[in-house]
Amino acid sequence: MITIKTSRILNVLLIIFFTCTLAACSRGKEDAVRDMVSPQQKSYNIYVFWDGRQSDYSELIEEMLNVINSEAILESLPIHNMSFISLDDQTQKYDYKKLFAIEQSPTIIVLDHEGIVLQTNDPNDIYDIPKN
Repeated sequence: MITIKTSRILNVLLIIFFTCTLAACSRGKEDAVRDMVSPQQKSYNIYVFWDGRQSDYSELIEEMLNVINSEAILESLPIHNMSFISLDDQTQKYDYKKLFAIEQSPTIIVLDHEGIVLQTNDPNDIYDIPKN
């Protein structure tokens, strides 16, 4: 028969075990960046995070396409991938809003093969990447 003291100890140990397991499984910023980087050197991935309001989505796509399809960017900044992610989408692998301290929509994160090279709210800031 298990005594009350032994039962409490087992409960505490179980709580510690599950807490450690959850902490080990939680995904951090480094994991997200590793998943987001461009797979090729000298190329870039662009992630556009928006607040999920449908009304500004088409304008946002158009604005981003105008930037990445501009002659200046096409000649100097090879884009591997551009993704739009709704911050309202609860099915995402990461809590991007928390990990990247996203406070405005849109937030644009540009990554090369090593990590983040730009985090901004202004698509026109992408023009400055080749200059750096």
